[in-house]
Amino acid sequence: MDFQNSGSNDILIRFGEGIKKFNEGEFFDCHDILEDIWFGIRGSSRNFYQGLIQVAVGFYHITVRENPKGALSQLRKGTDKLKEYKPEFNGVELEHLLEKINECIVLIEKSNDAEHKKFPRKKIPKIEFDRKKFI
Repeated sequence: MDFQNSGSNDILIRFGEGIKKFNEGEFFDCHDILEDIWFGIRGSSRNFYQGLIQVAVGFYHITVRENPKGALSQLRKGTDKLKEYKPEFNGVELEHLLEKINECIVLIEKSNDAEHKKFPRKKIPKIEFDRKKFI
């Protein structure tokens, strides 16, 4: 995984916390936790973490900031990075996740200004994470 100065168990614990925050709809906190991990990563897995961060930021933009342009930009950047790791990477199931994120992108693209203020959080996918597959 190419970590710098961190034990993998510590990374697993923090990564799990980041995923939990995402699944609870706490996208800014998820971003903070995953970004902290991302800073210490070198090598081929770096874009995976950056993609997850961008997806969290995208959902933050649409749910809190009511900023569809920012949301679409971050969600597209994130999905572009994550698709390189399909179908699963580091215990994160990506096929279904990316499919559901793309459905959100279409929904944002088709919505009007009033709908951006009430983006249906129930449409935001949960990240399926299997700790046993975390490397």
